[in-house]
Amino acid sequence: MNEPRGIVLALSFLVTGCGGLTTLPPTSPSAFAAVQSSPTTATLTTPAPAHTVGPDVPAGLAPTTQVINGAVGPLASYTAACYVGLYACEKYRFMLQRQGAVEVTLSWEGSPRGMLIQLYRAGAGLVHEDVAPRDGAPTITFRRVGLEAMEYELRVVNWESAVSHAFTLTYTTWQ
Repeated sequence: MNEPRGIVLALSFLVTGCGGLTTLPPTSPSAFAAVQSSPTTATLTTPAPAHTVGPDVPAGLAPTTQVINGAVGPLASYTAACYVGLYACEKYRFMLQRQGAVEVTLSWEGSPRGMLIQLYRAGAGLVHEDVAPRDGAPTITFRRVGLEAMEYELRVVNWESAVSHAFTLTYTTWQ
């Protein structure tokens, strides 16, 4: 077997065998379905996908939850924009006294893409940034583990500069 062809063949098996290209729609009925002459009596059930927000929190850490109801925007009501100097945002700081984790849920009234959430190491840079899916609910949820003991900041950003968004920010820290 010629090596380059073998590599291409192996990669094609890997991509198709491991579930690659699963987002492509079928172009015609399956040849298998056309050959099958009698229906089977077994019923296949696919379990609903589990909604996971991130890796598991290590055992032995104690949770603390904070709920904040607020509003952000419009941009004209802010003296200084905080997200790339163009968008209004509200900032909320919290401290991890020792290595731990955080889970964040932001929900708001408005379009699914109207808001953004960021997790920063206070004064040291971006740790996580997230937006809601285009066709989903106006909610963002994520979890980060293995965070160092230090001060952090959550930034609730309004991408729609002319309107105000009421929101609920819930975050749980584990230490």
